[in-house]
Amino acid sequence: MEKLTKKNYDEVMKNEVVLVDYWATWCGPCRSFGPIFEEVAKDFEGKVTFLKCNVDEEQELAIKQGVMSIPCVIAYKNGQPVDKQIGLYPKDAFKKFVEKQL
Repeated sequence: MEKLTKKNYDEVMKNEVVLVDYWATWCGPCRSFGPIFEEVAKDFEGKVTFLKCNVDEEQELAIKQGVMSIPCVIAYKNGQPVDKQIGLYPKDAFKKFVEKQL
């Protein structure tokens, strides 16, 4: 899965709908949510851009986006944040969150 970084941020935000999973390797709920995020990404391939952002590697970007707790998924439309989901969610609940962004 593609990573979101300071270097590619402007380019990937040109996509219509982007979902970013802000996470860290030491975060248990993040490790549990990761496979759910990746499974749902396959279900919406071609409709939504899914990216992951390791908050330890991209601290400045996470702070700029207002990420205070992880896991945190931020939905962007046309480069602007429009919705946020914080915490570990089951697959069905996360799919509803994604569908709401379309």
